Order: sequence, then structure tokens, then C-alpha cells
Amino acid sequence: MNETDADMGAVTETPGSGDRPWTLTAAAILFWLLATGLAAAGVWGLAQIVMGQVDTVGGAVGVALIAFLGALYYWFIGRRLLRMDDVIAQAVFQGLLWLPVGYYLREAAHPVIGIAAWALAAAIVGLALSGPTRRAVGFGERRPFGGAE
Repeated sequence: MNETDADMGAVTETPGSGDRPWTLTAAAILFWLLATGLAAAGVWGLAQIVMGQVDTVGGAVGVALIAFLGALYYWFIGRRLLRMDDVIAQAVFQGLLWLPVGYYLREAAHPVIGIAAWALAAAIVGLALSGPTRRAVGFGERRPFGGAE
């Protein structure tokens, strides 16, 4: 959205002006799907504890807690992307973390799931670094040192 002055024309530009690009929505949906999967893994871990199918309850509770915290963080990134906030660096970093996950899944006799993890990493990084996404959130704009304008 631009503010205008009768004599000068457009005097301010805001990075979030206009409609949300589809790349931003798709990246947010990917993060929400990941959050749903991690939350489901946490619930499954708690169910394993209740059924008594774990060796150490403390370790299983810790893994379930980490899954829930990861789900909360991915949900937060997805929400911030939909609000068109600049979380591109976090999104790219989290996308790149799926590369070693894919490698270890392939090494653990799950080649299809490993390749899917690599595809997920490529999709997240590609969507987050695409031109429409970067322009919508104002990623890469030069700002004065200290962030205040």
C-alpha cells in the first residue's frame, strides 16, 4: 500500500503491499503439514508410552516433547509466512535441515522416504527464495543499521 502526497506522488512503499503470492501460501501450507506430522508423531509417542511399548518412559516423553515443540515452531513459521512477515531465513534454514534427514532415511533402507525428504527441502527452499515471496515480505531490502527507519 502506497501513501501519496498531492505534490510528490507516492512517498512511501511498504514491502507487504498487494496480494499474497501463491508461493507464500504454498510455503506456509508445507510448514503446517510438517507441524501436523510432528504433532501426530508426538501423539503416537505418548500412545506408545500408555501401551507400555517403550523401554524408558523418560526418553519417550522427551522425544514426544521435542516433537510437540518442533510442531509448534513449524506452525509459527507457517503463520508468520501467511502474515507476510520476514521469516525467510528461518524457513530456508529449516528447509535445508531436511537434506541430512533424507540422507539418513535413505541409508536406513527407506529410499523413497529419503527422496521425499529431499523433495520437501527443495520445495521449501525454492518457495521461500522465489521472487514473489521475497518481494511480498521485503526480504533483502536495504535498511538502516539498527532496523529503525
